[in-house]
Amino acid sequence: MCLTVHFIDNDWKLNKRIINFCPIDSHKGEAIGMTVERCLIEWGIDNVLTMTVDNASSNDTAIAYLKKRFSTRKNSVIRCEHFHVRCVAHIINLVVGDGLSEVSSSIMRIRAAIRFVRQSPARLKRFNEAIVMEMIDCKKSLCLDVSTRWNSTYLMLDVAQKFEKAFERFEVLDPSFKSEMEGDMGVPTCNDWEVARRLTLFLNQFYELTLRVSGSYYVTSNTYFSEISTVASNLDQMVNNNDLELSLMASNMKRKFHKYWGNIEKANMFIYIATILDPRSKLEYVEFTFQELYNGRMFHDTMESKFKKFKSATGGWDTRSELDQYLGEGA
Repeated sequence: MCLTVHFIDNDWKLNKRIINFCPIDSHKGEAIGMTVERCLIEWGIDNVLTMTVDNASSNDTAIAYLKKRFSTRKNSVIRCEHFHVRCVAHIINLVVGDGLSEVSSSIMRIRAAIRFVRQSPARLKRFNEAIVMEMIDCKKSLCLDVSTRWNSTYLMLDVAQKFEKAFERFEVLDPSFKSEMEGDMGVPTCNDWEVARRLTLFLNQFYELTLRVSGSYYVTSNTYFSEISTVASNLDQMVNNNDLELSLMASNMKRKFHKYWGNIEKANMFIYIATILDPRSKLEYVEFTFQELYNGRMFHDTMESKFKKFKSATGGWDTRSELDQYLGEGA
């Protein structure tokens, strides 16, 4: 288990430190929570605003354990109600993974063609000759994807579509290419490459988003809400796309998206606060985007509901000024 902390020092600089990297005896949630708690105690860390984890069920249990421990401490914020932050990059991975669950035949043919070229040094040499003959100015090399990582599929297609003409030339330089491929799924066609270009363009926005939210040397909390709303908007557009394949992919992704970000009651309030405090966005942006994302639901009404829920759970508090409280005690 790796435990990383992010904090702002006295010079207002963002810092990142790995404070623990150790094996754990059990992957049960409570065991993970106890390990994290023990590490924080050893480091003397008592003030924790949020904790970010992926969406494994054991992590939910670990968070519940830690919330119970931290909520009674004087440094806890709103009794740790918004202690849990789900990893955006991991959710994006799940969302896009659902979209690519039904890989098209076009992608399968391109993957098979790349695998054929990479199977021997002789084939790679002939393919490089094809690149030179077609005068393709690209220094990248063909790569195969990993089925469980959508970003590797994006990178594979992004590189491969640049060598479309080289693959066509390769058919002439290596006759076995076409004969062996036709015995399977066939060589990539012009339509296959067009599909690859459209898919690459579509996946690029999610790839760039993953890179942005994975940054560790700059603040990302103030862009969280904006990134989520952008994903929702892009998916809505793609669902109505004339390309049926991309439309189906976007529909699958949208269902997964709503599983994690479609329920306002499960959202972390801090993502709105961080956006409001960003002078580039402020309250007006959050109000407008909130209504777009949650089908007209009013931001103020939702926040008031959360406020009342918290007040009820905590038994309320004295809202009088310090002077009024002092005078009241004197009476």
